[in-house]
Amino acid sequence: MDIVLSYNNMAEVLTLPFLPAEMTLPGVQMDNEEMALSSGYKGVGKLNLIGLRGLQELTIESFFATKYYPFAKKQKDGWECVNLINRWSGTRRPIRVIITTSKHLEVLNMACLIESFVYGVDRAGDIPYTLQLKEFPMPVVK
Repeated sequence: MDIVLSYNNMAEVLTLPFLPAEMTLPGVQMDNEEMALSSGYKGVGKLNLIGLRGLQELTIESFFATKYYPFAKKQKDGWECVNLINRWSGTRRPIRVIITTSKHLEVLNMACLIESFVYGVDRAGDIPYTLQLKEFPMPVVK
């Protein structure tokens, strides 16, 4: 599996060097609306109206290394990765997250905004982080 973040149509790309131990991929979340009925229908006092699909969200928890690890997918300085994500978030432009399987099948390809990026330093000097992303549907002007 690979997780790739890209900015400006792949002008800048960051392949995450370490995969999260666990990750839940975004599923379908509907914005249905529930309404109370003044008089019940078939013994039911509420009605559920079909809404549009909500925005997908993805949280990635892993770490960036500050030293060499032979099992890393890519050898990249951890602070360079942090600075890159911080710079992207400051541009107020969407990024793209692409997740593929080990057989290079695309699981997720989503334009998104960085909702939050929290990181720190552990005892080994590595940089654990949590990156929260939310879908950015590209507006279409007609």
